Amino acid sequence: MFDLRSDTVTKPSKEILESALDAELGDDEYIEDPTVNSLEDECANLLGFEKGLFVSSGLMGNQISLLIHNDPGTEVITPHDSHIKNYEHGAAAFLSRVQFRDAEHVDGELDLDYVEKLILKSKVHKPVIKTVSIENTHLASGGSIVTFESIKSLSNLVRQHELMLHVDGARIWHAILDGNNNMNYGSYCDSLTFCFSKALGAPIGSILLGSEQFIKEAREFRKKLGGGMRQVGVIASMARIALQNREIILEDHAKAKKVYEFLNSSLNNEKIERIVYKGTNMIFLNIKNEEDPNKLLDILYNESIKAGLIGEKSIRLVFHKDILNTDIEEICNKLVHSSSKF
Repeated sequence: MFDLRSDTVTKPSKEILESALDAELGDDEYIEDPTVNSLEDECANLLGFEKGLFVSSGLMGNQISLLIHNDPGTEVITPHDSHIKNYEHGAAAFLSRVQFRDAEHVDGELDLDYVEKLILKSKVHKPVIKTVSIENTHLASGGSIVTFESIKSLSNLVRQHELMLHVDGARIWHAILDGNNNMNYGSYCDSLTFCFSKALGAPIGSILLGSEQFIKEAREFRKKLGGGMRQVGVIASMARIALQNREIILEDHAKAKKVYEFLNSSLNNEKIERIVYKGTNMIFLNIKNEEDPNKLLDILYNESIKAGLIGEKSIRLVFHKDILNTDIEEICNKLVHSSSKF
């Protein structure tokens, strides 16, 4: 079975698992786990931030950021289809009691004129806007890379209006490695998260980055959310090895590109309206409105391909380290054969 539902389904390699056995440990609640401390410093240095905090998930990192950046009843500007708004089980409403203001965007890059209009309108009779949150890569657009130049421009606008900028960088390394993205996010963003368990191949964990004061507050919120752990070096050691091997992401991009090119030239089914590929590790099959994508999902499953829906009419195929280069030809043939039965 080829599992293309997400890059979170990857299993840790033997090298990653063995690193846990040799990890130097301490109590992270006392900030005494040397492996965690080293990983947090390494991540902060890589992306230009003062400090880092190891958290159990990207959701936890995102929500801690909103808790710090916002007051109850304030707003966060974000794309209407962002993860932080749509795929975190209403955590923002539950925890920080904020609401979201949708911003126009193209492949995750916000329209700056539109953002400024939203900010200015908030000054009279509307909730106060405190934060702008973007995603890189942008999941709902097909894993689109948000250029660093657009982030710099957005940062300038946000700072002009004394707001905070958060980056949900769950798959930030896809953008950095394949998009020639500058790595100095800390000079332009107030907080950033990225995941070790998406594509990198670690089984658990994310990092939250920000200023020294921000991370001090984040550590307190992490505790309140039940995220304080003890000998976390067991997990952090695996995350660190995965991060060191981050170049494997480019192989995933190459796999996705090869499948996309094959489908683009070979797949001929009017029920599939469009094949979307934005250059990273995802392919979307957009199904026509009058058709049921679940039917195609069932056909794919019977052909030994697990896929999932993203939205109501898009089937997402995500390529990752556990899909081998030698699997690609077979996957291509199964996808075309399945579509012919749809």
